[in-house]
Amino acid sequence: MRRSTLRQRAGFTLVEMLVVIAIIVILASLLLPAVQLAREAARRTQCQNNLKQLGLAAHNFHDTKGKFPSSVRPAGLTALPRIAGLTFLLPYIGQQVVYDNYDQTLNWSDAANRLAVSTVIPTFICPSTPDSKRLDGLPEASPWKNDIAAVTDYSPTIGVDQRLKTAALVDEAGAGILVKNGEPKMGDVTDGLSSTILYAESAGRPYLYRHGKKIGDLPANRVNGGGWSRPASDFSVDGASVDGATLPGTVAINATNGEDFGSTAFPHPYYGTEGTGEAYSFHNGGINVAIGDGSIRFLADDITINLFARLVTRGGHEIAVLP
Repeated sequence: MRRSTLRQRAGFTLVEMLVVIAIIVILASLLLPAVQLAREAARRTQCQNNLKQLGLAAHNFHDTKGKFPSSVRPAGLTALPRIAGLTFLLPYIGQQVVYDNYDQTLNWSDAANRLAVSTVIPTFICPSTPDSKRLDGLPEASPWKNDIAAVTDYSPTIGVDQRLKTAALVDEAGAGILVKNGEPKMGDVTDGLSSTILYAESAGRPYLYRHGKKIGDLPANRVNGGGWSRPASDFSVDGASVDGATLPGTVAINATNGEDFGSTAFPHPYYGTEGTGEAYSFHNGGINVAIGDGSIRFLADDITINLFARLVTRGGHEIAVLP
């Protein structure tokens, strides 16, 4: 009798088992957000490391060439070669083979360059961004297809749109450090390298995103830019409306990753052949940027358009204190 009682007590009743399962489910639901936060923190750190590598590469390029790497983009629709500044960085981020296989006498979209420009460069990809293997396409192609160029989630902030100054939303508009078709030098940054942005996140392109949500699909909805080999991936600061649907606007970052280019004929009536990207990331609360002195900062979503513009212009002589 005693042994029988002990055997019965050694097991679980159905009610006890259900209670245990319920406790496990509750604990798992409590732990899951913490795990997700830890993973995003790791991804954000990797993103910062990528930008750090780009900043160091730009400085090493300057030490070697006496200038920063600037995109080459002849005006208008042209058969002349268009070469992104990021292409010039390839030997400085461990991608010498890709650089050697890129023929700079031809456009990035030329068939002879397809193997090189379709190569995914890990340093150009933020791990928080969906679909690291997405492709960008030739903007003048009809129909447009995303079938040529591997992408970058980081780009030069080449300046601040004059429309913001006209609307009295910013103190100054004008050039950033890495202006196109130039030979930008450290001495040109009269606002100070430690308070001027070199590269910023503009993630998810050529897909169109607003507040973390993909809008429509390619090719009907798209941002002009995204390919690391494209000068059009460089972007100016325009700002956007709170919902991200209208540019320019008062929101500096993370409202949208760019102007919707999908239904617009190329060249664009305002942007022309330039890219339509904006500062954007998939991190919670802000974006990572590389500063001209090589440091990395995280800028919060609530940064004002005026302060962000001050941090982008290289010679506006505004006082810009990094938050």
